[in-house]
Amino acid sequence: MVAAKESPEPGNRPESEGRYVFLDYLRTVAAWLVVWDHLANILPEGQGRHFIPAQWVRDNITGPLGIIQDFGWFGVALFFLISGFIISDRAAVESPYKFVVRRVLRIYPMVAVAVFLSMALGIPAARPSVGTVLLNISLLNYLIVPQVVLLGVAWTLIIEVVFYAITALPQFMRGSPHRIAVNLVFSALVIWKRGPDFALLATVASYLPVLVMGQIVYWWLEKKRLSWIWGFAYLGAACGVFLYGLRAILPGFLPVTNSYFISVAYAFLLFIALMHIKLPQWRIVRFLSDTSYSVYLMHGLVGWQLLIVLMQHHLPLTFAIPLSAGVSLAAACLTFWLVEKPTQRLARILTRNR
Repeated sequence: MVAAKESPEPGNRPESEGRYVFLDYLRTVAAWLVVWDHLANILPEGQGRHFIPAQWVRDNITGPLGIIQDFGWFGVALFFLISGFIISDRAAVESPYKFVVRRVLRIYPMVAVAVFLSMALGIPAARPSVGTVLLNISLLNYLIVPQVVLLGVAWTLIIEVVFYAITALPQFMRGSPHRIAVNLVFSALVIWKRGPDFALLATVASYLPVLVMGQIVYWWLEKKRLSWIWGFAYLGAACGVFLYGLRAILPGFLPVTNSYFISVAYAFLLFIALMHIKLPQWRIVRFLSDTSYSVYLMHGLVGWQLLIVLMQHHLPLTFAIPLSAGVSLAAACLTFWLVEKPTQRLARILTRNR
């Protein structure tokens, strides 16, 4: 491996690559914690079976710490913090054209592949209409009633896409850290105006403050463009809007015994801790980071369906779950090389000198 230049602190960013090393670790952890939740907990328990290691983790780690959903939401919260941070980094230097084109080609080709794979695997109960397929590929199905979902894990992606859109609109002020306020005001207003016309958008907006927390970390602790007073003020505002959204829209996740906020707090602390630790640049970590988006989409299709088949044949979970996870990784590698890398290369070509 070619040696990178010394990483500045914080951020663990080798300037030769323009890449934040600590984010590779966080992406890897986030993706595989979601896989753990779905394949080791939700699916087996839905079939009346229990994976002993998963029960041990629940009894000795997640339960005592108050982390809900067997690390699933914790992993999602990490993804949101990562997106808020890295999108702020890209938005600070990219033109509106480059920002939009690269985000579109980052998200949507893989979504389209996953939607068609879902249909090929026969996951929808009935053959969906063309309109339904297009709505799912565009992710607009998460904003339109009635919802028809062909790709279960994609609910997080519409939250990220809305964050991208809000970030793209004020690109004329891309050098200002106070664009943080735009996201918080939007979230608070949509939650406040919730109703029949805004119900689904308000649900999306209730998650946006978690991405804003990553945005705050970028401008405050990484770029040092905010004073400590402004940093704490924005962080307090983001927490306040998040709690406001939970109280108004997702009250079931507000109590301490079933708290979204506690897991977000742990995820935030882990994010800050790794940001300030000089981490080794291991190829395996970078590989798992690069394939994390594909793993996130593929495990809910390929891994999930395979695990169902294996459980129907009464294979031991100690064999079935690792095999399903391994096949999910193999499918992710395939889609990464055939879909993600070519579309990212196309994005660079289309935005060259723009």
